[in-house]
Amino acid sequence: MGEVAGIYALTLFVVSVLFAAVSIVHAQTHRRREQVRSSLERCYLSILNRRLLEGGATVCHFPLIERRSSRLTLARVVAHIGAVTYGYDRRVLSEVVRRYELDKLLLEQTRLSGGMRRVQWLHTLAQVECGERTYRRMIKRFTHSHNRYIALCVTLAALNHSPERCIAILAERERRLSPFDLAEVLMMLKRGLIPVAYQPLLRAEQANVRLLGLCIVRYFGVTEAEEEIVEAIATSDREVAEAALFTLCALRLRLERGEVQRAAERMSVGERRAWYRHLASEGYSAQAIAHVLPAEDRGRMHDYVEQAVASYKRLLTN
Repeated sequence: MGEVAGIYALTLFVVSVLFAAVSIVHAQTHRRREQVRSSLERCYLSILNRRLLEGGATVCHFPLIERRSSRLTLARVVAHIGAVTYGYDRRVLSEVVRRYELDKLLLEQTRLSGGMRRVQWLHTLAQVECGERTYRRMIKRFTHSHNRYIALCVTLAALNHSPERCIAILAERERRLSPFDLAEVLMMLKRGLIPVAYQPLLRAEQANVRLLGLCIVRYFGVTEAEEEIVEAIATSDREVAEAALFTLCALRLRLERGEVQRAAERMSVGERRAWYRHLASEGYSAQAIAHVLPAEDRGRMHDYVEQAVASYKRLLTN
């Protein structure tokens, strides 16, 4: 019996040692691969930056580009640079994508991946300029996905491929744009892909289009859109009305309006508390907030508003 126990213990020890050795080898291999990938990223980034600075019709030559992993690394670098470039620089990056067929490679890698890795590759694909065939294949494969992140990547790819149809693309989108989605779309606007004209966006019937218009107004501080913002507050769409209300506050416009008070009355007690804290953080005084307090809050919320305002040390808007 003792011999059996000794053999069993020895077997467990040998298996543990082998498992530890395999883990160490795997970690070292992964570390070497990451080091090679980081070196290639820096190299490719330097080559592309030099190409963008020099201009002209010179052709970029990338080392080890015959490898699939190297082309995927190049695709990531092109996507990162593309996120902060526009105009002629975008044409240079498009030439690199077409020459090495990076869009086809990214689509293939997306289809082979799963979970969040699929989302990451699809997001990279949405940042580069796809060929028409690759774009159609991507839309056909992923446009009906129930994953919200994949749906966002498809929308970004459509905006990148056909920026002149931005309003129609957002209007056709079934899923509502979340604040995170709007931030991603706004990044494309900064790159010059989406027009900044906010008037047609604010007057549109589709909620996603109006949400983008409010996001643009809020980001650029367009106080001239005050009338359209107030109209959006009075709309029956709760999400659009709330976005318009917070836009009005972000621009520090006048609160003494019937539309604002009616919007506050539609909120729950918790939502109104959060809104009062937001008003205080935006610099509104307790007196300004008191003008829009619903009747039920004028007694019990007065001290809460005073404390919220006192907790923010900044210039107040009366």
